[in-house]
Amino acid sequence: MKHLLKLALICTVLFCACEKAAQEMTYDAPDNIYFDFLNRNTNVRTDSVSFSFALFPEKGSDTIWLPVRISGNRDSVDRKFKLGVIDSATTAIAGTHYEALKSDYILPADSGTQQVPIILLNTDPALKTGSVRLKLKLVASDDFAPNVKGWDTAKVIFSNQLLKPSWWDAWGGMLGGYSRIKHELFFISTKATKLPDSPAEWEQIPRVLTFGRILGGFLRDPQLWIDGHKDEGYTLETINSTTKEFYNVGNPATRYTFRLNASDNNYYFIDESGNRIIPQM
Repeated sequence: MKHLLKLALICTVLFCACEKAAQEMTYDAPDNIYFDFLNRNTNVRTDSVSFSFALFPEKGSDTIWLPVRISGNRDSVDRKFKLGVIDSATTAIAGTHYEALKSDYILPADSGTQQVPIILLNTDPALKTGSVRLKLKLVASDDFAPNVKGWDTAKVIFSNQLLKPSWWDAWGGMLGGYSRIKHELFFISTKATKLPDSPAEWEQIPRVLTFGRILGGFLRDPQLWIDGHKDEGYTLETINSTTKEFYNVGNPATRYTFRLNASDNNYYFIDESGNRIIPQM
C-alpha cells in the first residue's frame, strides 16, 4: 500500500510539472506573424508586389497594401507588430520614393489578419526610366516573433515607366511610331491598357480604329478633350507664347509639353527625345 501511495504521489508531481511546462510553452512564447501572399485559388505564393504610376498619371502618391497573418491565437486586445527595411536589398529612398515606415503597426483585437499600408511617392523623375525596390522584413515585437523563414519578407518594385507593348507595331498605321510619352498620352486619352496582338483579329479592328481616332483628336486639341472629361482633373496651362503644358492637377509634377511649331503654326506634344508627336488619324 505504501508503494502505491508513493507511486501516486510521484505521478501527481510529474503531472503538475508537465502541466506547468505546457502552460509556459502555450502562453509565454509570442505568437508568429508572416506575410500572407498565398493565392488560395492557385495555391501559388509570391513574395513581391509590382506597381507602376504610369497607369495612374493623376496620382502623386499611392498606397499599396501588404497582407499579414498570424499563426498563433487571436487575442481580445490590440497587439503591435513591426516592419524593418532590408537596406542591402533596397534601392528606394525614404522620403523620396516612399513614406518612412511607422514605428509599429496594429493588429486589431480578435483579428488574425491585417493589411499594412505602404505609401509610394511619384516625385522622382528617374522613375520614368527605371524602377526602384523596397524590401521589407517583419521583425520581433513584444507581441509577435516572426520565425518562418521565407515568409517574413516582402518586396515592392515600382516605377513610373511604361514599356513598349508587343501589340504597338501591329497597329502602327493607326498609332504611329512608338515613344514613351505617346504611350502615356494614349493611355490617358483612351484608358486602353492593351490592344490585340495582331490585326488578323479582324473583329477588333473597329475598336482599335476608335482608339486611334480618340488619340488623334486628343493630340490635335487636348483642350477639347479636357472640356469633355472635366471630372478627370486635367488642365492645359499656358507657359509662354509658344508653349503649353498638359497635366493633372492632382499630380502637377508630371507634365507634357505642347509646343507651337512655327513652320505650320500647329501645336504638337513633344516626346522624351524632343520630337513632335504627329497624329496619325
